[in-house]
Amino acid sequence: MRQFLTRLNLTELFTRHLPARPGRAPEVSSALVLTLLVHNILIDHQPLYAVAPWAARRVPEHLGLTADQVAALNDDRIGRALDHLHDADRASLLTALVRRTVEAVGIARTEFHQDTTTVTFSGGYANQPDPAQPDRPPRITFGYNKDHRPDLKQLLYSVTPSSDGAVPIHAKTYDGTTTDDAVHIDTWSFLRQIVGTGDFLYVADSKRCTRDNMSSIAAQKGRFLTVMPRTRNEADWFGTYLGQHPVEWAEVRREPNPRRRDGPDVVYHGVESPQRSGEGYRIVWYRSSQKEQHDRDSRVSRLGRARAALVGLQAPGRRREFGGVAEARTAGERILAEYQVQGLLRVEVDTTIEDRYEQVGPGRPGPNTEHRRVQIPRFRVRFVEDGEALVREARRDGLFPLMTNDESLSVAGARAQYKYQPFVEKRHEQLKSVFGVAPVWLKKVERVDSLLWLHFVVELVAALVEREVRRQMVSRGVKHLGLYPNGSPTEAPTAAVVFHALEAHRRHRLLDGHGHELRRFHDPLPTPAQEALELLGVSRTHYGLN
Repeated sequence: MRQFLTRLNLTELFTRHLPARPGRAPEVSSALVLTLLVHNILIDHQPLYAVAPWAARRVPEHLGLTADQVAALNDDRIGRALDHLHDADRASLLTALVRRTVEAVGIARTEFHQDTTTVTFSGGYANQPDPAQPDRPPRITFGYNKDHRPDLKQLLYSVTPSSDGAVPIHAKTYDGTTTDDAVHIDTWSFLRQIVGTGDFLYVADSKRCTRDNMSSIAAQKGRFLTVMPRTRNEADWFGTYLGQHPVEWAEVRREPNPRRRDGPDVVYHGVESPQRSGEGYRIVWYRSSQKEQHDRDSRVSRLGRARAALVGLQAPGRRREFGGVAEARTAGERILAEYQVQGLLRVEVDTTIEDRYEQVGPGRPGPNTEHRRVQIPRFRVRFVEDGEALVREARRDGLFPLMTNDESLSVAGARAQYKYQPFVEKRHEQLKSVFGVAPVWLKKVERVDSLLWLHFVVELVAALVEREVRRQMVSRGVKHLGLYPNGSPTEAPTAAVVFHALEAHRRHRLLDGHGHELRRFHDPLPTPAQEALELLGVSRTHYGLN
């Protein structure tokens, strides 16, 4: 890891871009502290108050520090370093870091994949800067939470990796109320600055598919690929077209079943839509056999649960009687909406008349008591299948559309380019689990903003480690490494697995009475860990090996 931070000149970049501060320089500069935080998050994410004790247990030079500098660390110094980073021109710092990465490592700049996630917070965060304040940090507030926690506040975090190893090239934090479609022009403009031209493929999910976003990129000679929302008119048109015309689907991909070894292959078929979008962009339709089965099973399940809910609603003794046809129909339509089968089932209300005899007048009934017949209407809801709607729905099972203005992409090529998108989601998963970005227990929003910026650097370094290990494995014909704690092999090692294999390695020193080192010892390093060092090009002497 230290090797990659050195190749990126991270400490030097911090030193160059952090603004000068009046007064006596601290014993440990902000640049060194921020680099230390990157080390900590990558290896063993700790709260700020525990970073200094954590560093004291490590080899100082491996962290880029001296023993005296480690002794001078404390949580206050670390907090002030985050404040210092917030005062810097982080846009310029990000540009310099990314350009250095591209130059030092040789990242391809032909295709980028963008996605967003939310970082969730607990607490009030009442003392945030005014929204009109220039250069303010993003506001922590309620919004559409992707962790399904609408009770907690959030920030929106956007990251854009290159398709070359899923190495992050851009990241930015936005107000918690920011919608996904509002970040794309900002992101695309930064990428164009890094590439030097708009001639790269920008891939994103359906939130990118707005007229303004697509028109802006196309007008600047940019290329995009995105999922077309099923709510657009073009989706309904193709569904109708399928029922009226033969479609020449062509197989574009076949993969082994990822869930069952003995299961059927996952097959993708594709076809170019005979009609373009309203803006004139290409639409390519695909049918996945796995998604087709999933859609069919989902529909059957939803229909079954809707019918069961209706039976439960009208079970004897479960609820009061409906007061009229309108109330009964509303109750049925509410069930259809809950299980998302509105277009597949129709609500019918049957009315029956029940005769009831009631005593005329008060008192206890006797031989001469008169009764009168009262007719009481009963309302019962039933669902009726819409056969044509079910046929139309089944015809669309497994379908998903992509929209692009790239005329050079083949039907198979467009699917292959978009299928890289899950690697972006993997970066979000690592951000929240491996690197522990959420929840964030900081009170100052400026420090939160700075810490999230450092998390981008962490994702960048982790991706570089993974990319290098996997590329070297392919180059040298290494099929797997036994890096897991139990020795189990992994064909695609993650940075966390590599770091964990090396983290438990300890260095011991024998000192004389004056503190001079007499001899140095190292814990034995397992063979798989030694193989990882060799793949990364790290000198074995750091671990006591010849």
